Amino acid sequence: MQRQSRHRRLKYTTITSVMNSIGTGWVFVLLVIINLDIGGRAIFNHPIRGVPEIVALSIVACVFLQLAHTLKVGRLTRSDIFLKWLHRKHPRLGYFLQGIYHLIGAGIMIILFKASIPLFSKAWRMDLYVGAEGDFMAPVWPVKLIIIIGCVATAIQFILLAWSDFQSMKDRGMIETDMTGDSP
Repeated sequence: MQRQSRHRRLKYTTITSVMNSIGTGWVFVLLVIINLDIGGRAIFNHPIRGVPEIVALSIVACVFLQLAHTLKVGRLTRSDIFLKWLHRKHPRLGYFLQGIYHLIGAGIMIILFKASIPLFSKAWRMDLYVGAEGDFMAPVWPVKLIIIIGCVATAIQFILLAWSDFQSMKDRGMIETDMTGDSP
């Protein structure tokens, strides 16, 4: 059972790492496109069509492709001065509050997921595009789908972190009990 759980986590880690790599690769592609557009404007007085639309859609897609991995490696922006202090002084309470934080994060991702489903559905059904007809048009639904996938991956990552926090809280309680010699 524990081996299957480890195997699933490894698969999940691979998925989030691949998503992160795609997002990183796409940032590089954007860098090239933007520079070619600038060069085309400056040198040939002929910009590349659709660059502003591609960049606008891509920024959102890159964020959601990289969000779960960013959370996993502890790079999601947050202020954790209080939690660090709490982990030193009262580790079990620190793990508990961090677990609650991660559960709230999962809840927010689930809410965002639910709110994104109708937007994806509408973009798919109505075949929505950005850009100007006859100039440049790009479909919106791929980005809406990436948002949904990113929400699911990030919610799962928040739940895994919450589980780990609560396990650490429990394990820390057992260590403290063993050190004091008290029975639970």
